[in-house]
Amino acid sequence: MSKNLQVETEISKISAMLLEQSHLRLLGSDSWTFPLQLADIKMKTVVRSQMDVLMKMILKILDRLEVKQANEISELLAVETIFVEHMLELMMQNKMVEKLETTYQLTTSGSMHLTKGTFAHDPMDEHVEIAFSSYHNESLERDYSRNVFDEDGNIPDFRFENETDLVDVKNLDELHIKQMIEDSGYEFLVENGQKLIEEICSVDLKKSLRVVCLEFHLHDRTEDSVFIRVWNTWTGKFDTRFEDELNQKEASRLRKLFID
Repeated sequence: MSKNLQVETEISKISAMLLEQSHLRLLGSDSWTFPLQLADIKMKTVVRSQMDVLMKMILKILDRLEVKQANEISELLAVETIFVEHMLELMMQNKMVEKLETTYQLTTSGSMHLTKGTFAHDPMDEHVEIAFSSYHNESLERDYSRNVFDEDGNIPDFRFENETDLVDVKNLDELHIKQMIEDSGYEFLVENGQKLIEEICSVDLKKSLRVVCLEFHLHDRTEDSVFIRVWNTWTGKFDTRFEDELNQKEASRLRKLFID
């Protein structure tokens, strides 16, 4: 299906959906594009889970008593020494416990974990893809069933330039990127706890897209008002960001053109 035919087909579908409301009259339609950046983000994540009972008991003992050997803890808890040794090794790897000379001691991190009752597992290297729109200043979640792109440059750009400079996704600060990942539908709840983003390692631009939006000029015969709706084919939803701007700048002109 050609791009223009695809656009016309989508306009027909959305028009029919809008006109299911009998008080609405379609005055006209249009199509245009906006830029979208697909970025691959490499990050370090850590899973935080509820602390194991044995781990919590060992930390409490180390917080209150001077312990030199693992078997001292195993005798107090009535568990095999091998389990205590394994847990001590794990906590030392995660810098929750340290051995100073001959004595096991809690670190600041270990005391914090004991207070919170949670355990942070070893960090993992991961990557996630987000779609960043400078116009929205956020990531947009994709509806794969309705996307329309303009790869040949035959459809015009959105006619109002962004009031601020279009930001490159690679220049966003880490806090903004973390928020976009959270908003992108990335799954943070895992089987053994909750995943946290510890560090953003890199942001690589994979592709720039020209996503098509469909614009509809409508007359509400009940309220005698003219307004604009915009269907974003990337998200498969009406886009309030574009609608607000267009209604503010063009609704009165359209009323004079079609109604007054």
